[in-house]
Amino acid sequence: MDSSIEDNGSGAIGYVALAVGWFVPGLGHWMVGRKKHAKIFALGIHGLFFMGLLLGGLPALNRPRQRLWDYAQYMAGWPAVAGVTIKPHYYPPKSHHPPGFAPLIQEVATAYCGLAGMLNLLILVDLFMRISEPAPQMPPAGKATEAKT
Repeated sequence: MDSSIEDNGSGAIGYVALAVGWFVPGLGHWMVGRKKHAKIFALGIHGLFFMGLLLGGLPALNRPRQRLWDYAQYMAGWPAVAGVTIKPHYYPPKSHHPPGFAPLIQEVATAYCGLAGMLNLLILVDLFMRISEPAPQMPPAGKATEAKT
């Protein structure tokens, strides 16, 4: 196979890559052969999400009265699912604000985590566009292509 033609991951593997790409950001692109992009996407999304957790801790996830941000955070995949799963063990749902609670910082932290999910959604759209394109056609082996004048 010619190294200049990139496999676009069309077929069943492409749709599996799409589902895996949601749960582990960047892994979908890795599966279809776009390893450099996969590394950049994984570092960017995970970095943005964990920066939000660093700023606001677990209270930044699944905030009351902020459903839109909750849905956006879930698009970040496993970090959001894991964070929302362990949050009730540290912060009971009916508890008051945790020690050191700063509303403005919590808003920014929630936005960071939500933006990571929105970025992953955008990357999944890119992956979908790649896997839905028809595979590039290669000329038959041994036949030279004629130059058009």
